[in-house]
Amino acid sequence: MNWITKKEGDALVVADSKDSNHLKRIEHGIIMGKKVLFQDVGEELDPVLDNVLSKSLTTVGRTVCVKLGDREIEYNENFKLFITTRMANPTYTPEVSTKVAVVNFTVKESGLEE
Repeated sequence: MNWITKKEGDALVVADSKDSNHLKRIEHGIIMGKKVLFQDVGEELDPVLDNVLSKSLTTVGRTVCVKLGDREIEYNENFKLFITTRMANPTYTPEVSTKVAVVNFTVKESGLEE
């Protein structure tokens, strides 16, 4: 998590899963083309994010949109979503696993050698 904040700096929008406004922060990031860090996520992701994770985009005229919840919002191609968890070994459903790239940063060189 620290390397993301150092790399992206002020351009990073942080949304915490415990915060009631996390969807508003993600929505703002999608519209403005920001990089969003969605942190402290558990094993279940909010179904509202399904269209964002699968990049189910629609075109309305010249505008590219994505459905977030019950609203269609403008999608900026520069948008990136990073999802982090504090869980040591999270198990996600196959539906989620096919939509995201899971990277385990707790792996150490000795574990890879084994």
